[in-house]
Amino acid sequence: MIQIDVQKLEEKIHIEYHMSMEAAHERTLQVEKRCPKQLYINVYQWIKGDEISDIYIGKYSLPMILDIWKSNDFLRALEVMCELSQGDTEKAELKIWEMRR
Repeated sequence: MIQIDVQKLEEKIHIEYHMSMEAAHERTLQVEKRCPKQLYINVYQWIKGDEISDIYIGKYSLPMILDIWKSNDFLRALEVMCELSQGDTEKAELKIWEMRR
């Protein structure tokens, strides 16, 4: 089973989002707390710089959301996927399609 490498995730967030290490640490704790285990592979792939796999929750995957948004905001898309996994489908879909505008 893949685990989230907290140190590498902090470093990736720090670099990609230009956050302080403290802010990156806080964001990493949020990811670790909320991320469904089935999406750990996507977090691992993002850290490594690999292509993100299509792992569906309902009818959405991280690559699909990023494509809809024409964005590379991985953490925001991951938040939406977390909402989907918690059953907040309406709220998540609103964010998915609202970001498209």
